[in-house]
Amino acid sequence: MSYRSATMSPEEEQIWQAIRQRDEQIFEAYYKANYRLFFLASCKYLRDPEAAEEIVNDVFIRIWEDALTLDIQASLKFYLYRAVVNQSLNALDKRKRERLRHEELREDLRAAEEWEEMEDNELKLKFYKAIDELPDQCRKVFKLSRFEGLKQQEIADRLGISIKTVKNHITRAMKDLHKVLFDYKHLPLWLMAVNYFFWCHH
Repeated sequence: MSYRSATMSPEEEQIWQAIRQRDEQIFEAYYKANYRLFFLASCKYLRDPEAAEEIVNDVFIRIWEDALTLDIQASLKFYLYRAVVNQSLNALDKRKRERLRHEELREDLRAAEEWEEMEDNELKLKFYKAIDELPDQCRKVFKLSRFEGLKQQEIADRLGISIKTVKNHITRAMKDLHKVLFDYKHLPLWLMAVNYFFWCHH
């Protein structure tokens, strides 16, 4: 890997050779002397101190680990500066992509919620239309149970019919309503509650 720009100064050449020879003291001193420069360069793009610190450290770690395979003909400081800037720009691009992806996901979720609401409204219209089409006495029994919350015995007493007749009307209503709503893959909780209302309120 070759990197060419401003030539490396004799001082930088000594530092670089020391780093290649695994001189941790020289490496640490160079890091401390130049950290602020690279940190501010990254912050200028990311405006995120924690992310900038991570990028600078990552660049220095990579330099330390890959020192023997790197062929740096340019200024060491310039090489590191460009590495920090490039990695910062890559991080910025990744953020933008993630933000766009999050926006797309939010839009998909909003569209799904709107579709579900529309489907639910359509289901309710079919439900109430089916109620209106029930036979007169069957419709009365259903409304007394569904909308007024009466128990089956209370319905029988109010309409002057037997509890067996109430149950028969309930069975008829449920069959007719299920025919209308059969094509839907899922029913809202309020409709599921109808079953509970019919069969548990005696």
